[in-house]
Amino acid sequence: MSDKTSNYLKGASILAAAGIFSRLLGLFFKIPLYQMVGSYGNGIYANVTNIYNLLLMVSTVGLPLAISKMVSENIAKGEYATAHRVFKLSMTALVIMGSISSLLLFFGADWIIETANWTSESYPAIIAIALAPLVISVCSAYRGFFQGFQIMTPTAISQIIEQIVRVFLGVLLCWVFVANFGIGMGVGGAVFGATAGGLAAAILLAYLYTAFVKKNRRLLKKRTGKRQRSNRALLKRLVIISIPVTLTAALVSMFSTIDSFIYVSRLAHAGFGAVDATIMFGDFSNAEILINIPLILSGTLAIAMIPTISESFALRKREETNNKIILSIRIILLVAFPSCIGLSVLSFGIFDLLFPGSPYGGAILSTLSYATIFMMLSNTFQSILQSIDRFRVPLINLGVAIIIRFITGWIFLAIPAINIYGIVLSTIITFAYLTVANFLSVRRFTGVHMDFFHTLVKPLFASMIMGLMTYFTFVLVSFMIGNFFGLVIALVVAICVYGIIMILIKGITEEEIRYFPGHQRLLLIYDRINRLVPGRTHPRRRP
Repeated sequence: MSDKTSNYLKGASILAAAGIFSRLLGLFFKIPLYQMVGSYGNGIYANVTNIYNLLLMVSTVGLPLAISKMVSENIAKGEYATAHRVFKLSMTALVIMGSISSLLLFFGADWIIETANWTSESYPAIIAIALAPLVISVCSAYRGFFQGFQIMTPTAISQIIEQIVRVFLGVLLCWVFVANFGIGMGVGGAVFGATAGGLAAAILLAYLYTAFVKKNRRLLKKRTGKRQRSNRALLKRLVIISIPVTLTAALVSMFSTIDSFIYVSRLAHAGFGAVDATIMFGDFSNAEILINIPLILSGTLAIAMIPTISESFALRKREETNNKIILSIRIILLVAFPSCIGLSVLSFGIFDLLFPGSPYGGAILSTLSYATIFMMLSNTFQSILQSIDRFRVPLINLGVAIIIRFITGWIFLAIPAINIYGIVLSTIITFAYLTVANFLSVRRFTGVHMDFFHTLVKPLFASMIMGLMTYFTFVLVSFMIGNFFGLVIALVVAICVYGIIMILIKGITEEEIRYFPGHQRLLLIYDRINRLVPGRTHPRRRP
């Protein structure tokens, strides 16, 4: 394994591990939040965070990716001084954009509530989160800089610190405010945790950046060419890269924002009042939290993938670029199929344990989980297109998808027999389209050819067997000793059955295992199972 591939592997593993930990903390946050404010308060929380996420995507996605991409490109050419200037310019731009987003939240709170027909108790939560876009914008600039150097540890540590502060402070404030001021103020205290967590992460990243600059002062002044690109030229390049990516991220975030703005009025046509509609949406948001856990891998892999694919692409190493693309797709599918089926068969047990009394959550998750595979694949294909400078293509595909999302959601939500499940169906249809459209675009521009039997059929077959075994294990064990032990034992059975079947049918390779966190221990298990198969060769383990 080359040094660059090893760095890519290490970076992906670090971000994946941090992402999993952060998501688990986020899930821990939603459980006590649900206990304190119920599905109704959770619906308010979802309304506000969807608007916040849209503004966050606009102010923090495009430029950080552009920073990462341009820093990695200049480092590959030995232009370290230029790479550092890219960061400084981007930091200024991000602070301006983050400030605008924060001001829109602060002064536009009443307009948002009136336009979306939300209950008035949403106001404290909007004000509490108003400063967060500015703080997170600063974090994004630092993270983009470090990721451009393929140093993933600062991003990972800052994400963990951000989540820890967000969870514990948010839960504490929610508990105090609910007891004294009611659900609206309680949700406001909960969302203020995001602002405080971002501030803690920004302070940490600023310290790490300062230490990095002091240690590498001479390196960051290194230049290879006599003629240096002007700040204006660099800013133009940043804009060219960031605008399509920003619009792409904003359109993805628009999916949830559209849901937040139309569900109250459309469910009214189906016969549901604003409070009942908010309860339904609160349960839907909890299901989204759960399906976001397996999405960590696609997101963190994309973050680690973009600089390294961009580097190979910039150096015109076509074969190396395509190999990284193929590996990324195969790894995503190794996780997507079992995650999708596992969440579906255990959906009611999961909700009964985490969110007891939820009237709609289990049924929503059982269907929404099938959107997971399309989300993971479409996100991966989108990142690949951005890595090879095809920024407009995913933007065009998303433009069509936003129309599909709006039309399908608008129609399905107003049908009484479908009601809130209209958002679920709309999600599956939209991301299925995006998966197909983005994949065809990747194949068109890269000429990548995959072994579909190995990539698709094998993990799907193993996942289906795993799903049957998992379901029957859960039913049997939960009947005998309770829901909690049923879920735990069913999860262990799922991992073991899927892993063993994949190894036996040669559905996973040693190279693919090396991209997962804890791969050294996984490789030992891989070897032991292989030795039990008659006639199978066992190559010497690489260090």
